[in-house]
Amino acid sequence: MAHIISVINNKGGTGKTTTTLNLGMALSGLGYKVLLIDFDSQSNLTSSLGINKVENHIGKLLLNDLKINDVLVPLEHLSVIPSTNYLLDYEYRINSEPGREYLLKEALEPIHPDFDYIIVDCAPSLGTFAINSLVAADYFIVPMQAENFAFIGLDKIIQITDKVKKRMNSRIEMAGILFVKYSARTKFSKAVFKSLSGNVRFKRKVFETKIRTDISLMESTAFGENVFSYAPKSHGAEDYLNLANEFIKKYGKK
Repeated sequence: MAHIISVINNKGGTGKTTTTLNLGMALSGLGYKVLLIDFDSQSNLTSSLGINKVENHIGKLLLNDLKINDVLVPLEHLSVIPSTNYLLDYEYRINSEPGREYLLKEALEPIHPDFDYIIVDCAPSLGTFAINSLVAADYFIVPMQAENFAFIGLDKIIQITDKVKKRMNSRIEMAGILFVKYSARTKFSKAVFKSLSGNVRFKRKVFETKIRTDISLMESTAFGENVFSYAPKSHGAEDYLNLANEFIKKYGKK
């Protein structure tokens, strides 16, 4: 059965897509079967995988216009369910569906045996699609930068995930908070990491792996590549491989 991971933050620019893509590629490189799901109308994950023209997408799957094998796109190293720029229109329609929070969970059930990991790239919001990802997930990862006001957004995410765990998905667990665009040279970054790591509420829930600031991560997605193919010896490639190994050690399939 697949482990489902929701990569979530209600703030934009926190590295959700970069993390989904490169964690997925790292797990694939370690021999696991991986499916990525683009749950963002900006479709950055879809385009970063070189998919530019999309007719069958996650919106049509959730409305049952198509079956999962109709929207699943096999690629060289992993598979993806793409998004579309019109996804918000589908979210509006889905909001009137009974049991709308469970649509992704139901849609994924037939392919659980086919994958080891399913990773969901969420939009920067906590709307219907984000709730769907949390209801379907076993774990969630919160990428965040060491900056002012990061804690405010984190509190909101924890409030929502606590409610989802209580009401809809008792098995969901925070895999960890992931620091991205991290610079060990700045006192502020170190202070934020130390503060969060020492917080009783988040004890053992901050990944030891930090994704360092690396231009290769930005360039690779811009050119429709992952960091492992674009710059295999970069800090970004090293860090995401370390993240994959840390996740497997804590939660994953050995």
